[in-house]
Amino acid sequence: MTLSEKLSYDFKDASLLNLALTHRSYQNENAALAQGNNERLEFLGDAVLDLVLSDLLMKRFPDLSEGDLSKVRASLVNEAVLADLALEFGLNEELHLGRGEIISGGFLKPRILASAIEALIGAYYVDAGFEQVFSWLEKLFAERLDGLDLNLHFASDYKTRLQELSQEKHRAAPKYKVIHEEGPDHDKIFHVEVFLGDQPIGRGKGRSKKLAEQEAARMGLEKLV
Repeated sequence: MTLSEKLSYDFKDASLLNLALTHRSYQNENAALAQGNNERLEFLGDAVLDLVLSDLLMKRFPDLSEGDLSKVRASLVNEAVLADLALEFGLNEELHLGRGEIISGGFLKPRILASAIEALIGAYYVDAGFEQVFSWLEKLFAERLDGLDLNLHFASDYKTRLQELSQEKHRAAPKYKVIHEEGPDHDKIFHVEVFLGDQPIGRGKGRSKKLAEQEAARMGLEKLV
Protein backbone atom coordinates (compact mmCIF):
# COMPACT_ATOMS: atom_id res chain seq x y z
CA MET A 1 0.00 0.00 0.00
CA THR A 2 1.38 3.41 -0.96
CA LEU A 3 1.59 6.31 1.45
CA SER A 4 -1.17 8.10 -0.46
CA GLU A 5 -3.41 5.05 -0.01
CA LYS A 6 -2.65 4.94 3.71
CA LEU A 7 -3.50 8.64 3.96
CA SER A 8 -6.56 8.25 1.71
CA TYR A 9 -5.32 11.39 -0.01
CA ASP A 10 -3.41 12.16 -3.21
CA PHE A 11 -1.28 15.27 -2.96
CA LYS A 12 -1.92 17.76 -5.73
CA ASP A 13 1.63 19.03 -5.22
CA ALA A 14 3.80 15.93 -4.83
CA SER A 15 6.82 18.09 -3.99
CA LEU A 16 5.15 19.02 -0.68
CA LEU A 17 4.96 15.38 0.34
CA ASN A 18 8.57 14.84 -0.68
CA LEU A 19 9.66 17.88 1.32
CA ALA A 20 7.76 16.67 4.39
CA LEU A 21 9.81 13.47 4.28
CA THR A 22 13.20 15.16 3.81
CA HIS A 23 15.32 15.42 6.95
CA ARG A 24 17.94 18.14 7.31
CA SER A 25 20.70 15.50 7.28
CA TYR A 26 19.71 14.48 3.74
CA GLN A 27 19.70 18.09 2.58
CA ASN A 28 23.15 18.66 4.09
CA GLU A 29 24.60 15.68 2.23
CA ASN A 30 22.67 16.12 -1.02
CA ALA A 31 22.48 19.87 -1.55
CA ALA A 32 22.13 19.53 -5.31
CA LEU A 33 19.18 17.13 -5.05
CA ALA A 34 17.26 18.34 -2.01
CA GLN A 35 14.88 21.27 -2.41
CA GLY A 36 14.97 21.99 1.31
CA ASN A 37 14.06 20.07 4.46
CA ASN A 38 10.92 19.43 6.47
CA GLU A 39 11.56 21.78 9.40
CA ARG A 40 9.30 24.63 8.23
CA LEU A 41 6.48 22.20 7.47
CA GLU A 42 7.05 20.62 10.88
CA PHE A 43 6.61 24.06 12.48
CA LEU A 44 3.36 24.55 10.59
CA GLY A 45 2.08 21.04 11.25
CA ASP A 46 2.72 21.41 14.97
CA ALA A 47 0.53 24.53 15.04
CA VAL A 48 -2.21 22.92 12.93
CA LEU A 49 -2.28 19.83 15.15
CA ASP A 50 -2.48 21.93 18.31
CA LEU A 51 -5.38 23.95 16.88
CA VAL A 52 -7.35 20.91 15.73
CA LEU A 53 -6.91 19.02 19.00
CA SER A 54 -7.72 22.14 21.02
CA ASP A 55 -10.99 22.45 19.13
CA LEU A 56 -11.84 18.76 19.56
CA LEU A 57 -11.00 18.76 23.27
CA MET A 58 -12.98 21.96 23.94
CA LYS A 59 -16.09 20.34 22.45
CA ARG A 60 -15.57 16.95 24.05
CA PHE A 61 -14.74 18.16 27.56
CA PRO A 62 -16.75 21.35 28.23
CA ASP A 63 -16.07 21.23 31.97
CA LEU A 64 -12.27 20.93 31.88
CA SER A 65 -10.19 23.95 32.83
CA GLU A 66 -7.66 25.52 30.46
CA GLY A 67 -4.84 23.91 32.43
CA ASP A 68 -6.38 20.45 32.28
CA LEU A 69 -7.17 20.80 28.57
CA SER A 70 -3.52 21.68 27.98
CA LYS A 71 -2.39 18.58 29.88
CA VAL A 72 -4.66 16.28 27.90
CA ARG A 73 -3.57 17.84 24.61
CA ALA A 74 0.10 17.48 25.58
CA SER A 75 -0.47 13.77 26.26
CA LEU A 76 -1.84 13.35 22.73
CA VAL A 77 0.98 15.13 20.93
CA ASN A 78 4.03 13.96 22.84
CA GLU A 79 6.98 12.53 20.96
CA ALA A 80 6.11 8.90 21.66
CA VAL A 81 2.53 9.23 20.39
CA LEU A 82 3.59 11.08 17.25
CA ALA A 83 6.38 8.59 16.55
CA ASP A 84 3.86 5.74 16.80
CA LEU A 85 1.60 7.53 14.32
CA ALA A 86 4.52 7.93 11.94
CA LEU A 87 5.21 4.19 12.16
CA GLU A 88 1.53 3.41 11.52
CA PHE A 89 1.84 5.25 8.21
CA GLY A 90 5.20 3.65 7.48
CA LEU A 91 7.02 6.98 7.35
CA ASN A 92 10.18 5.22 8.52
CA GLU A 93 10.26 3.56 5.10
CA GLU A 94 9.66 6.83 3.23
CA LEU A 95 12.07 9.24 4.95
CA HIS A 96 15.03 10.81 3.18
CA LEU A 97 17.93 10.75 5.65
CA GLY A 98 21.64 11.44 5.39
CA ARG A 99 24.08 8.54 5.66
CA GLY A 100 25.10 9.50 9.17
CA GLU A 101 21.51 9.36 10.41
CA ILE A 102 20.88 6.09 8.59
CA ILE A 103 23.92 4.49 10.23
CA SER A 104 22.82 5.69 13.68
CA GLY A 105 19.32 4.22 13.26
CA GLY A 106 17.56 7.42 12.26
CA PHE A 107 14.64 5.62 10.60
CA LEU A 108 13.45 4.55 14.04
CA LYS A 109 14.43 7.57 16.14
CA PRO A 110 11.28 8.90 17.86
CA ARG A 111 12.40 12.52 17.46
CA ILE A 112 12.83 12.17 13.69
CA LEU A 113 9.58 10.23 13.29
CA ALA A 114 7.59 12.73 15.38
CA SER A 115 9.00 15.61 13.34
CA ALA A 116 8.09 13.80 10.12
CA ILE A 117 4.43 13.28 11.05
CA GLU A 118 4.15 16.96 12.02
CA ALA A 119 5.72 17.94 8.71
CA LEU A 120 3.27 15.65 6.92
CA ILE A 121 0.37 17.39 8.69
CA GLY A 122 1.81 20.74 7.61
CA ALA A 123 2.11 19.57 4.01
CA TYR A 124 -1.44 18.17 4.06
CA TYR A 125 -2.72 21.53 5.33
CA VAL A 126 -0.93 23.51 2.62
CA ASP A 127 -2.09 21.13 -0.13
CA ALA A 128 -5.70 20.51 0.94
CA GLY A 129 -6.71 23.37 3.23
CA PHE A 130 -7.87 23.47 6.83
CA GLU A 131 -11.28 21.79 6.53
CA GLN A 132 -9.88 18.67 4.91
CA VAL A 133 -6.92 18.35 7.26
CA PHE A 134 -9.27 18.91 10.22
CA SER A 135 -11.49 16.04 9.07
CA TRP A 136 -8.47 13.77 8.57
CA LEU A 137 -7.00 14.54 11.99
CA GLU A 138 -10.37 14.13 13.68
CA LYS A 139 -10.61 10.59 12.28
CA LEU A 140 -6.95 9.90 13.01
CA PHE A 141 -7.29 10.80 16.70
CA ALA A 142 -10.86 9.51 17.19
CA GLU A 143 -9.81 6.23 18.79
CA ARG A 144 -7.30 7.94 21.06
CA LEU A 145 -9.88 10.51 22.14
CA ASP A 146 -12.49 7.81 22.76
CA GLY A 147 -9.99 5.88 24.86
CA LEU A 148 -8.98 8.77 27.08
CA ASP A 149 -9.19 8.02 30.80
CA LEU A 150 -9.06 11.40 32.50
CA ASN A 151 -8.56 9.78 35.89
CA LEU A 152 -5.30 8.30 34.63
CA HIS A 153 -4.27 11.57 33.01
CA PHE A 154 -4.63 13.49 36.24
CA ALA A 155 -3.63 10.68 38.59
CA SER A 156 -0.24 12.24 39.17
CA ASP A 157 -1.69 15.67 40.00
CA TYR A 158 -3.10 14.79 43.41
CA LYS A 159 0.10 12.99 44.30
CA THR A 160 2.21 15.92 43.15
CA ARG A 161 0.10 18.41 45.11
CA LEU A 162 0.22 16.24 48.21
CA GLN A 163 3.98 15.86 47.84
CA GLU A 164 4.46 19.62 47.56
CA LEU A 165 2.13 20.43 50.46
CA SER A 166 3.69 17.78 52.71
CA GLN A 167 7.18 19.11 52.04
CA GLU A 168 6.04 22.68 52.61
CA LYS A 169 4.09 22.11 55.84
CA HIS A 170 5.81 19.10 57.40
CA ARG A 171 9.13 18.75 55.57
CA ALA A 172 8.27 15.11 54.93
CA ALA A 173 7.29 13.08 51.88
CA PRO A 174 4.09 10.98 51.83
CA LYS A 175 4.44 7.21 51.56
CA TYR A 176 1.94 4.91 49.84
CA LYS A 177 1.20 1.34 50.91
CA VAL A 178 -1.06 -1.29 49.36
CA ILE A 179 -3.04 -2.56 52.34
CA HIS A 180 -5.42 -4.93 50.57
CA GLU A 181 -6.15 -6.50 47.19
CA GLU A 182 -9.43 -8.11 46.20
CA GLY A 183 -10.82 -9.86 43.15
CA PRO A 184 -9.26 -12.11 40.48
CA ASP A 185 -6.00 -11.17 38.76
CA HIS A 186 -7.77 -9.87 35.66
CA ASP A 187 -10.17 -7.68 37.68
CA LYS A 188 -8.31 -6.65 40.83
CA ILE A 189 -9.27 -3.82 43.17
CA PHE A 190 -6.37 -2.25 45.06
CA HIS A 191 -6.73 -0.55 48.44
CA VAL A 192 -3.99 1.95 49.23
CA GLU A 193 -3.26 4.04 52.31
CA VAL A 194 -1.03 7.11 52.32
CA PHE A 195 1.06 7.97 55.36
CA LEU A 196 2.80 11.10 56.54
CA GLY A 197 5.42 9.78 58.89
CA ASP A 198 3.59 7.06 60.86
CA GLN A 199 0.24 8.80 60.56
CA PRO A 200 -2.29 7.56 57.95
CA ILE A 201 -3.87 10.56 56.25
CA GLY A 202 -5.88 9.06 53.40
CA ARG A 203 -7.19 5.87 51.89
CA GLY A 204 -8.30 5.04 48.36
CA LYS A 205 -9.21 2.16 46.10
CA GLY A 206 -9.10 1.60 42.36
CA ARG A 207 -8.61 -0.88 39.54
CA SER A 208 -4.92 -0.03 39.45
CA LYS A 209 -2.39 1.02 42.07
CA LYS A 210 -2.12 4.41 40.35
CA LEU A 211 -5.83 5.10 40.64
CA ALA A 212 -5.91 3.91 44.24
CA GLU A 213 -2.93 6.13 45.09
CA GLN A 214 -4.68 9.03 43.37
CA GLU A 215 -7.76 8.61 45.53
CA ALA A 216 -5.67 8.22 48.68
CA ALA A 217 -3.72 11.38 47.83
CA ARG A 218 -6.97 13.27 47.23
CA MET A 219 -8.24 12.23 50.65
CA GLY A 220 -4.90 13.16 52.18
CA LEU A 221 -5.06 16.61 50.61
CA GLU A 222 -8.47 17.21 52.16
CA LYS A 223 -6.96 16.54 55.59
CA LEU A 224 -3.93 18.75 55.09
CA VAL A 225 -5.55 21.76 53.43
